[in-house]
Amino acid sequence: MRTSHDPHGPNSSSSEIEVSRRRALGIVGLGGLAAALALSGCQTQPSTAGAAASSSPTPSPSAARPKTPAEALARLKDGNARFVAGSAIHPDQDAERRHAVDEHQEPWALVHGCVDSRVSPELLFDQGIGDLFVTRTAGTVLDDTIVGSMEFGTGSPYEVPVLVILGHTGCGAVAATVDAVEANRDNPAAPGEVIDIVKEIAPVVRRTKPLEDKAAYVDEVVRANVISVVDALLERSKIIRDAVDAGRTKVVPAVYDLDTGQVTWL
Repeated sequence: MRTSHDPHGPNSSSSEIEVSRRRALGIVGLGGLAAALALSGCQTQPSTAGAAASSSPTPSPSAARPKTPAEALARLKDGNARFVAGSAIHPDQDAERRHAVDEHQEPWALVHGCVDSRVSPELLFDQGIGDLFVTRTAGTVLDDTIVGSMEFGTGSPYEVPVLVILGHTGCGAVAATVDAVEANRDNPAAPGEVIDIVKEIAPVVRRTKPLEDKAAYVDEVVRANVISVVDALLERSKIIRDAVDAGRTKVVPAVYDLDTGQVTWL
């Protein structure tokens, strides 16, 4: 099986992650996810002055569109660093940018992430209109339409130089699958079409050694799951596989920390 990630990268430490109150709220079954999200609205809000300063879009940057995987990945890392530091510049969000892309687009990265409302790629990477292709599913799972959408972004004319498979700590879909597998290892259950999500994640749960700390275990499965999704994508898609082999694009697994805002690249 062909992969394009480096399992021995500098951010691949498997040390336990301290679980904050916010993360604990996030680790719930799919049935209880809405309640946890509602609770998050009760948190203390930043001052009006601070919010106004950070939400004012800056003019579109003059930097050219990244052409290589290294350039695109560096821009995503820089944007996340600004987001974590509270110094986001909100690029490409003004009227000038809207007019510039109203008839054509030149996105330079594709992010496939989770549907979780707290994990918006444009925000956590500090990017704007026309910068990113984004696909999202609960648990960051793949299906045919998602693979097709990613091929759309990878093929001509867009040929984005980097595809990010983004999971996040405290993922409700992963936590629900962990619970379902613990209840019935061979035949985990879930309501309605949610079972399709559980079926995609369950093999990863079975392969991941359980930990006493449930929250840490869920996060360990999240990390294993995004790596598994990268492998599955490259196996399923000849278009993306050929782009990787030619050096035109790179597929990178990553995990977003709900508490710190930091993206860890695996």
